[in-house]
Amino acid sequence: MKHTARRAARFRHLLTFAILVLQGANLAYSASPDITLSATTIDFKYIAGTPLPAAQTLNIKSTGTALNFTIPAIASQWLSVSVNTGITPAALKVYVNPTSMASGAYQGTFTVDAPSAVTTSTTVTVTMEISDPTPTLSVNPTTLSFTYVTDQLAPTVAQQVLLTSTGGAVTSTVVAAGGTWLFATPSGAISLAGIPSGVTVSVNPANLANGSYAGTVKITPSVKTILPITINVSLKVNPGSPDITNLWPLGALVNSPATVVTVTGKNFFPTSTVATGTTAIKGVTYVSPTTLLVTIPAGLLTTAVALPLAVTTPSAAASSTPNAKSTFQVYTPGPQILTVTDGASFAPINTISPGEIITIYGLGLGPASLATLTVKDPLDTSLPLPAPPPAVTPVTVVTIDGVAAPLLYTSATQVSCIVPFVLALQSGKKVDVSVTYNSIPAATAVKVDVVDANPGLFTTDSSGAGQGAILNYNPTTGDYSLNSATNPAVRGTTWAVLYLTGYGVTNCADIAATGSTPASNCNVGATEVNLIAGAVTPSLAIAVTIDGQPAPGALAQAPLGSVPGLMQVNVLVPASVKKGAVVVSVQVGTGAGQVSSQVKVTLATQ
Repeated sequence: MKHTARRAARFRHLLTFAILVLQGANLAYSASPDITLSATTIDFKYIAGTPLPAAQTLNIKSTGTALNFTIPAIASQWLSVSVNTGITPAALKVYVNPTSMASGAYQGTFTVDAPSAVTTSTTVTVTMEISDPTPTLSVNPTTLSFTYVTDQLAPTVAQQVLLTSTGGAVTSTVVAAGGTWLFATPSGAISLAGIPSGVTVSVNPANLANGSYAGTVKITPSVKTILPITINVSLKVNPGSPDITNLWPLGALVNSPATVVTVTGKNFFPTSTVATGTTAIKGVTYVSPTTLLVTIPAGLLTTAVALPLAVTTPSAAASSTPNAKSTFQVYTPGPQILTVTDGASFAPINTISPGEIITIYGLGLGPASLATLTVKDPLDTSLPLPAPPPAVTPVTVVTIDGVAAPLLYTSATQVSCIVPFVLALQSGKKVDVSVTYNSIPAATAVKVDVVDANPGLFTTDSSGAGQGAILNYNPTTGDYSLNSATNPAVRGTTWAVLYLTGYGVTNCADIAATGSTPASNCNVGATEVNLIAGAVTPSLAIAVTIDGQPAPGALAQAPLGSVPGLMQVNVLVPASVKKGAVVVSVQVGTGAGQVSSQVKVTLATQ
């Protein structure tokens, strides 16, 4: 019995131990649950301008029993999750929003807190890499067209091209090619950074012949992945309607040979043709857009008639309109005066002054060969000089207000003479200039106004412009030399010797003998036919301007033994004028009545 009791007691002890061990084991297992995450680092990549990155899944699990978890507020505003609290197991979504964020690398974090887990807080690191998109470049438009008509007052208006880029900054080179008429602004290297930019494309069609022209504006990006863009530019130059503004000569005499006429105007082209009425003229030579040489055939010169000329250019809107300036006149036999000019400036004039040397242009004014004066006192009022009898020599005579003028030379198309001084009595009035040749008077005299002075300076090439017919006088050596670019006047030292006509009436004083120089007394009854004797000076005041500056101390006196109408003006070149070709002019008279010579004559200085 005692043995049985002891065995029963031992069994109870073993049972108690087993129960305690099992309970301890259960307690140990239930006290160690923990939380696990599928990843603790999540990476996003994003290219600016593309759709937002897709959300990524984060799985949250636990070992043992289910656990509660929370996700506290996330500091990075661009980072968010789909749930903030939950019970394991759970799958949550992780989102990023890179909108408006600059390119670069970003990092944010959030924590998963599970107070009942062994690991109560786990940090998840989220990285986001934002990159710029591949740069692109677009141009609008890619084709430009310009049209120009040659009689337009201004070149065609420029056109704009819009350049747009995406992605990072793009440096591009802009180059216009195809001709000097095409321009792009800006040109060279330009930088584009997303903001639309403009390139101005313009053309300058000056001096281009009519026709079609093609060019390009090429935009070459520095980024090799972007292909160059070519803007095709076309220019159409259409001929403007031609216009004739002048003919020279203005006409010819009946039965003249074929005559070459210089036609001046605008909008002339190598393809231009000329006609009078319905008759085409074949002899047309293109010189420039403003000049044609037209040969009037002898067959059109057989009768006295007006020949209105018209220029036609293919593709032009219209032909030139015939008018008085474009009409070539065929005259009946006899002198025809076309224009009267100053003998120094060669500018057409409608005024003359006493003693002025003038040149008359026309047809049938004198012999075919030039006949010049014989310098003698008195001068001849008809040329050429008669041949010995029994020959009969046709002669030229010029009368101004009925007074015969002394002639310097005569020819078929040009006569030069000296205006009689007696015309001073007609100042302010109109008088007739007429030419008679071979006893046939001009069909129509030219009316001109008489003025007190009408000055003109002589030039070296007899054009009335450019280098003046001027001598340099060295007061130290007493030497004279011709002024020119290679022999300029020394400023402040050289005296310039100018030659003038159209200065008006004169005074005279006797010149006393000095040393070896004989006296020269005035010819009391001298007129325009008498050579200069004594100190002949202008009655009106003479002043000189050089380079726009007054040149004081001008001395004016006609050269002894010269023909009337020529005045020598000596003046010291001011030291303050600039170097090079400077404008020189002579003023005659004073106050409101002062008149000046032409303004295109120059003096070379150094």
